[in-house]
Amino acid sequence: MTQLEFISKVAPAAVDDMQKHGVPASLTIAQAILESGWGTSELATKANNLFGIKGTGPAGIYQKVSPEYVDNKKIEKLSDFRKYNNWLESVQDHTAKLLEPRYAKVLGASYRAACQAIQDAGYATDPNYAQELIKRIEKYKLDQYDSQGGQTMPLPILIIDPGHGGSDPGAVGANGLKEKDLNLQISLYQYARFQALGVPVVLTRTSDIALTPDQRTKLVRESGAKYCISNHINAGGGDGAETIYSIHSDGKLAKKLAEALSTSGQNVRRVFSRQGKQNYDYYFMHRQTGKIETVIVEYGFIDSKQDDVAQIQRDWKIWAESIVKNFCEFIGVPYKSQNPQPEKKPVDKVSIEVNGKMLRVQGYLNNGVSTLPVRAVAEAVGVSPGWCPDSKAVTVNGKQLTVTIEAGTSYATAREVALALGLQIEWVQETKTVKLKGCVTV
Repeated sequence: MTQLEFISKVAPAAVDDMQKHGVPASLTIAQAILESGWGTSELATKANNLFGIKGTGPAGIYQKVSPEYVDNKKIEKLSDFRKYNNWLESVQDHTAKLLEPRYAKVLGASYRAACQAIQDAGYATDPNYAQELIKRIEKYKLDQYDSQGGQTMPLPILIIDPGHGGSDPGAVGANGLKEKDLNLQISLYQYARFQALGVPVVLTRTSDIALTPDQRTKLVRESGAKYCISNHINAGGGDGAETIYSIHSDGKLAKKLAEALSTSGQNVRRVFSRQGKQNYDYYFMHRQTGKIETVIVEYGFIDSKQDDVAQIQRDWKIWAESIVKNFCEFIGVPYKSQNPQPEKKPVDKVSIEVNGKMLRVQGYLNNGVSTLPVRAVAEAVGVSPGWCPDSKAVTVNGKQLTVTIEAGTSYATAREVALALGLQIEWVQETKTVKLKGCVTV
């Protein structure tokens, strides 16, 4: 195989992964050339391993002695290397490795910066590794592939931060739930969805590893992204979602993400910012992420005495998808549902007034009968509804209601809700408003 043939074989996969993930194609090709000796190395011919990646691959393990540098001294060492079924698998695995947080500075970088970043991150022990890569890129003009088809590789517009991780579990519920696991689960789902929608995105972590605040915020600052969504689960016995923005932000993105959770069935406690020292943010994810628009999203309470715990386990994917949808709308990127639903008929909305105060949420007319969100109405008069996740039963003042559940929200007829709360009810046809008055009877 000639050198041109080798480049032609590796380049399409390198360009494809560059356009999907931001790893410079020139870097991928240069590493394949250097690590595999133009595809002639023992690892390349017997294990389809072009990049010298160690471990267990999709086709198993291949053992060989390889040179290592310890304190700048070259030694020989027997190691396990990943074995692949073909070169395409090897290229894709190489890209997956560079999506690890420590290689964040590689993504979207120029070839020179990417080569230095990959050496600084410890990809190889050779102290001259970056220069060897640059030499090959410039000699064989591999940087032409970084603008293949007239498209330059995308800088990420968004970085998703799964809070906590590794030795830092975050909040822990009595039911064994750990915040770090839920954060990662939500973030990996959103990452895959954003990729499918063509939104350039990266992650601060892709596995259960611990990051210090400095490491985490450095990854965000250096990602090149414009926005950061930092995913969290709250604690403290409350109920509902919160979104938190910097004191230096207008809060529009935080409000948009809160709206996403509200429309997907989760009640929103508040959208807010918090100041620490004068003119400084209280939260380090705002204080130390530079010009990035960072929003902390608290999806619910892991120790809620109401229904958050059941909702987190049941509805996390619905909530994660709603964040994806509303973020796409915020940045002006077309959104397509993962599972398109049939178009629904228009719904007649019903406004709700409780003791002279209009609620922010609405009900709807079902065959001419006004139907209201139970939690919103009950909480407006200081009552917390009960919820049984096993039977999906909703109770108010000890009375079980006949409910329908839509997008995680329980609805019951206005008269049934009013009866359970001991309130008077009035219907105003002109404005389609349900008016509830009175004091709660227990």
